[in-house]
Amino acid sequence: MKIYDDVRFIGNENNYDGYNLKHGEIGTITLPEIRDNCFYVTFIDPSFEEDDRSAPIKISDLELVKSGTISDDKILKELPKNDPRWWCKVENGYILNLLGEKKNKIPYDYNS
Repeated sequence: MKIYDDVRFIGNENNYDGYNLKHGEIGTITLPEIRDNCFYVTFIDPSFEEDDRSAPIKISDLELVKSGTISDDKILKELPKNDPRWWCKVENGYILNLLGEKKNKIPYDYNS
């Protein structure tokens, strides 16, 4: 998972009070960083009946629906100061920066 990927919210709605999230709804990752093991995801109502909503969502509460087409080089250009150490994607259960450094020791255990 990385910026501009479409993801499904699979977490507990009660853990995200105030964001009006619904289990199973699909949003888009809209920031390249991972902070506190969360991606910032924006949910857009295609019927335009509700306002767009954005929320920091734990990686473990997201499921990849569709990969975006942005390259690592383009992600790097969007990061502050073009610093490849900023966390920006999840692959095979690991949080990786653009140098390929793993930020968690155990795959899919984002707090390890």
